[in-house]
Amino acid sequence: MQDLTRGFHGFFSAFGFMLRHRMAWMFAAPVLLWALFALGLFQAGTAISGTVENWAAQYLDLPVPATERTGLAGLWDQAKAFLNGAREVVVWIALKLAIIALVALVGKYVVLILLSPLLAYASERAEEILTGSGTPFNVARWLKEVGRGILMALRNGALETTINVAAWVITLFVPLLAPITAIFLWLVSCWFYGFSMFDYIHERQRLGIGASVRSARSRQSMVLANGLAFNLLMKVPVAGLIMAPLLGSVGAVLAAAPPRR
Repeated sequence: MQDLTRGFHGFFSAFGFMLRHRMAWMFAAPVLLWALFALGLFQAGTAISGTVENWAAQYLDLPVPATERTGLAGLWDQAKAFLNGAREVVVWIALKLAIIALVALVGKYVVLILLSPLLAYASERAEEILTGSGTPFNVARWLKEVGRGILMALRNGALETTINVAAWVITLFVPLLAPITAIFLWLVSCWFYGFSMFDYIHERQRLGIGASVRSARSRQSMVLANGLAFNLLMKVPVAGLIMAPLLGSVGAVLAAAPPRR
């Protein structure tokens, strides 16, 4: 229970800690990332929308005569025109929902990978401030942390995807498990979020992946609390993408630091 509290406290204390120690400038990078991400998403969505709408117009369009007719034929023409308009709205909504689902599925690991250089530096800087033992910035060590962060994000993404597929396949045969499966997979997602944030600490301790997993399990409540807060904040549009990764990285350091006497 104490580790759980420390995990939450570290995450939610990170913002104030960064402001006090002049680390707030780091939030500029996620803002830029979000702007580029949104622009790319808009461009991709526009291209996909045009292609799908053309396909829908070709294969799903109900022909309406150019000349207006009266009677039952006229009513049928009006109904077909209405259905054509409704089809365009349905296609548009379906595309937006599909894009949102795609972003939710892969976006978190894209963010972790792209922000790995910044998260590695933020974690190291927070540790230096807490310990008071500033070490000269070492490019080779920093690049190693960045590479480790990217590899760990890819590893965690593959594991989480495998667990998701396996869980939902089982649920297909036992549909009553669906609510439990959804909760379980959300907790799995939280665990991998927290694990990724604590791994920057483990890398500086020169722990291999196996040792990093054992270290995370030894304080699993702390790791899970960090991931829970991270996951909840990521659900907030824009602000979540900007703030959650840095608060998670710095919050892990604050949570793992020995309590002050």
